[in-house]
Amino acid sequence: MTTNVSGGDSSAPTSSSSEGTDHSDKSDKSDSSDKSDAKTYTIEVSNAHVDIPEGTTNVVVNGSNNHIEGHDVTEITVNGSANAIAVDSVNKVSFTGSNNSVQYENGNAPQTGSDSGANNAVTKG
Repeated sequence: MTTNVSGGDSSAPTSSSSEGTDHSDKSDKSDSSDKSDAKTYTIEVSNAHVDIPEGTTNVVVNGSNNHIEGHDVTEITVNGSANAIAVDSVNKVSFTGSNNSVQYENGNAPQTGSDSGANNAVTKG
């Protein structure tokens, strides 16, 4: 089982619902985004297989050596290294880490926001 874990351990019960709804007080605010309903999913773990929850619009990857899968997302920001990310579609991808790959299945090639890392790739699968 893999989880988003953007904000702590699971030892402190905060709610009885584990249906993928993240009620943590992390910075879910999408600064000046037109989409006030943007849902950000932050991945802090490393060396894991992570499934992006349905309905997520923004993904932030801080961990490394992960295999990440998801559906349609708006934006992916990869700060870690050596992550393999496969999604149905994505509009924008940004990298600060290195040796990452993002593969999308449908739609047009995503815009590359920034790539300050090395050896990052975005490919259509």
